[in-house]
Amino acid sequence: MTASTESPSTAPSAPLADEKVAMRNTNEAVATSQLPSPPLQGRINADIFIAPASLAEDDAFVHSLTNLINEIYTDAERGFWSIDPFTRTNPAEVRSFITSGTLAIAWLPGYSRPPRIEYLLGCGRVQLLPSPSEADSRTTARFSPDPDTAIGQFGCLICRPEYRGSGVGRDLLKFAEDWTREKGGKKMQVELVVGDGWEHEEKTKLAGWYERAGYKNVKEMDLSEGIPELGPLLARKARYRVYHKAL
Repeated sequence: MTASTESPSTAPSAPLADEKVAMRNTNEAVATSQLPSPPLQGRINADIFIAPASLAEDDAFVHSLTNLINEIYTDAERGFWSIDPFTRTNPAEVRSFITSGTLAIAWLPGYSRPPRIEYLLGCGRVQLLPSPSEADSRTTARFSPDPDTAIGQFGCLICRPEYRGSGVGRDLLKFAEDWTREKGGKKMQVELVVGDGWEHEEKTKLAGWYERAGYKNVKEMDLSEGIPELGPLLARKARYRVYHKAL
């Protein structure tokens, strides 16, 4: 998904428009060149917080983040889906995450103000799951199974490839767990799509990562049953797993 570019409405204005575009591109190149280089190794103490609602009004940021999420999911889940690139989300959904106060974003330390996509290290969505009576018909496998236990859910987790191994993903997960505790949650839930009768290397690594963080597989079913809307998009058989961790 890319934002469209308007053409000049009249021929005489074209040179001025081109000059503005050239100036903007030059400024962007300079700004990008001034960004700190990613560390070759070691931990990053990212600045993590819930994205402010005002960020939803920044169309360029919303579209850039949408593209980043889709690019990372396309690479990470290649082999599962019959479409490539895979569309994990869209600008409207990302904007809804922001306005609902459920999008946690990790920023390069000291570079979160003003929020710019170049400084974003990773993100994830954290929310409290609805009770069975509140869940819609498409998410019957995903709602809180115990009406007396508030459960947080963390998903849509991404980390820029150049910053993997620096602790950004782990810190985002911890942030989500702390957020859930503050909201009264007693458990944390994450979901995972895995191969059915075949192994996907990235998903195997991710499952191990969650397990080392204290998560246990509490439910597993055919993906078409767990998330029905994804069934028609599959290229190969897949399973849907739910992991819980007591907080």
